[in-house]
Amino acid sequence: MLYNHFRNYGCRLNIDYSYKGMRIAVLENEFLRVSILIDKGTDIFEFLYKPKDIDFMWLSPWGLNSPAKFVPSVSSREGNFMDFYEGGWQEIIPNFGFGGKFFGEIEEGLHGEVCLIPWDCQVMEDSPSEVSVRFSVRSYRTPFYLEKILTLKKDDPKLYIHEKLKNEGYVDINLMWTHHPAFGGAFLDESIVIDVPKNDIELILKKRNNGECFEIPDKTINKWPVFPGYAGHLTDFSKSPLVLNDKKTLTDEICIGNLTDGWYAVTNLKKKTGFGMRWDKNIFPYIWLWRMYGKNSSHSPWYGRAECMALELCSSFSPFGLTDAIKNGTALALAPMQEIQTSFMAIGFEKDSRVSKINSEGGVI
Repeated sequence: MLYNHFRNYGCRLNIDYSYKGMRIAVLENEFLRVSILIDKGTDIFEFLYKPKDIDFMWLSPWGLNSPAKFVPSVSSREGNFMDFYEGGWQEIIPNFGFGGKFFGEIEEGLHGEVCLIPWDCQVMEDSPSEVSVRFSVRSYRTPFYLEKILTLKKDDPKLYIHEKLKNEGYVDINLMWTHHPAFGGAFLDESIVIDVPKNDIELILKKRNNGECFEIPDKTINKWPVFPGYAGHLTDFSKSPLVLNDKKTLTDEICIGNLTDGWYAVTNLKKKTGFGMRWDKNIFPYIWLWRMYGKNSSHSPWYGRAECMALELCSSFSPFGLTDAIKNGTALALAPMQEIQTSFMAIGFEKDSRVSKINSEGGVI
C-alpha cells in the first residue's frame, strides 16, 4: 500500500498544491525541484537545480493562466496555445507547428491539444528513496491515450521520464510528438553554450522581403554550429543568444537532424551549471532550436519581452504542421490499437567546460 508522507528530507512529493485554481504536482529530492501543472498539459514550469538555486525554465511575460478561467479576447484561428503559454516545458501531440485541418476533417490549433487540457494523476511511489507520479490523458479530437511517469530518486540529479502512447482508434493515424522546454531567466547569460552530437541542419528560418520562410539548406555548406541564420549573416548557434545584438535578427529557428546520438546539453560556463537531456533518437530524431532576442523580438506577441531559447525534441521536421510532416514522411504512424513506449532523462549538472557527451546512464562527460 502507498502512503503519502509529509516530509522535509530525501525525496518528497505533493500533489495537493494549486495555483489560480490549477492543480500542481511538486517532486523534490536533494538536487531538484520539479513543478508540474496537472490541469494544463502537465507543463513543467519549474525545473530548479537546488545546489545553485537556478531554475532552468523561462517564464513568459503573461505567466500562468488557467484555461478553465481565463477568457481570450478572441478565438484565434491558430488556437489558444499562445494565450496560455507560460513558458516552461510543454508536451505536444498530435500537431507541432501551425494549426489547420488534418486528414480532411480534424481541426487542430498551434501545437495540438494535450498541452492545453487537464490530465489525471496517480501517485506510484512516495518514499524518502524515490517519488514517482503517473500522469495520463486522452486527447479530445484524436484517439490518443498518453501516459507519462515522472520519477526522482535519492541523491540523483535526474528526472526520469517514461511514456506510453496508444492509438485507441480503429484506423491508422499520424501524429507529431514534441517536448518543448524553453530556457531563460537567471540561467541565461552570455556564457551559455549548447552542445549536441554530430548532425545535419535540416531547416533554417530565413527573412525574405515578403515575410519569413523555412528553407532546406545546402548541408555541405551549412554545418553546425556556424552558418547563416535568420538575418543572413554567420551565427554561432552553439553560443548564447545574448551575444547577438544585430537588430535585424528578431528570432532564429532551425531544425537539426541525422543525429548520431540522442542527447544535448545547455551549460552556463560562468555559473558552472547546466541542463541536459538523454533520449531515444528513434522516437525523437530531430531537435528544434528556437531563439528569441529580447528587445529585438518586437513582433507580436513578444513586443521585445522574450529573451529565451528552446531546444525541442521532435518526431518530425515540418514547420508547417502535421500535413507537411505526413507529406515528407517524417510523421509518426500508429496502426489501430498500436502502442509505443519510450524513456528519457532530464539532468541538472555542474561543469565548467563544454560537454562532449551524455551517456546512456545520464552521465555528463
